Amino acid sequence: MRGLIDDIARENGSIPLGWAGSTMQMNYLNFGDALSPVMVSLAGGLPVHRVPTKSSSPRMAAVGTIGHGFAGGDVYFWGTGCSNWLNPGKGAERQPFLPSPDSRFHVRATRGPVSERLLNGGGTGSGIHGDPVWLLPQFYAAPVRKKWKLGCILHLSELADRDYEAHPHAADLRYVVPAEFTDDVHLITTVTPITIDGVRDKIDEIRACERIVSTSLHGMVIAESYGIPCLYFSPQGDTPGPIDLALEPDGNVDLRIVDLYRGMGRETLRAFGQPRTRATDWGRLMADIDANWRPIDLRDADALLDALPVAPAPLEAPPGGSVWDHPVIRSLVLQHDVTQLRRDDKAGSPKPVRTTARGVAAAP
Repeated sequence: MRGLIDDIARENGSIPLGWAGSTMQMNYLNFGDALSPVMVSLAGGLPVHRVPTKSSSPRMAAVGTIGHGFAGGDVYFWGTGCSNWLNPGKGAERQPFLPSPDSRFHVRATRGPVSERLLNGGGTGSGIHGDPVWLLPQFYAAPVRKKWKLGCILHLSELADRDYEAHPHAADLRYVVPAEFTDDVHLITTVTPITIDGVRDKIDEIRACERIVSTSLHGMVIAESYGIPCLYFSPQGDTPGPIDLALEPDGNVDLRIVDLYRGMGRETLRAFGQPRTRATDWGRLMADIDANWRPIDLRDADALLDALPVAPAPLEAPPGGSVWDHPVIRSLVLQHDVTQLRRDDKAGSPKPVRTTARGVAAAP
């Protein structure tokens, strides 16, 4: 038995999902966050409707470091990450995360063992680890022409603005690309237009690179899942070059990276250390990616799909198109009025229009 979320999805023809989506005050998507509704619909074969993270309504959570933001009612986690802080980014005001007493967490799968422990209140869980985006090549593997020798993916915190082109902070000298490398090295931002085509194009932009170096978690996930040689672009170390990072939950490596690769059974991660205030030797970096990357093992992908809180019904591309042309994917809403969303949730507003045959709209 899959539980309450599967029952709701069958009854309403739509999967209730909480995610860090765009608000009406934003003119962009954060790429990794937008992959949550996409992956749930691809795997579950149904549209999703957005439910606030704090609610008494039953809901799912999937892609992203968002587990700590959920409180109240029944929450079903699938490949979700979690911060060890209830309010990350608050500095000295941060509070340790613990599941709230009014929450019932059903942890089907998590990004890794760190998130599993946190979402289970310090206990053990299913042992099924992985980011749902690992499954993306099963749905979308159309050939993409390689345009760049190296793609360098920046985290949102490293960007000077929210433009669709990557503009690093001026002080971040490691992202300066000299003239001789402008045709080979491509800076990539996770800032994405608020459209399904924008999400697809960002995936293809990453896939069009022969190699990837990234501080973005989902830049690494996309590269690894498609078998693109890649290294985490660590700001640690005084001397540029390959380094072995100890994946310790209480260490100084980004906890999201620790969680992701611990979930694959690794205790150390080969990365490229590059101080932020020093110029990057791009030729050396490419050579070091070639010499140091080793592919991940996705043998647990089937277990991750089977852990989906709704009965898996993977979408297939319509005749003559790709899976991005499927009506379920085309129907996804990626931007919401969050205040209205909360009002509707509290009022128990009617659920979305029912669907027939997995995604074809029917009359209410």
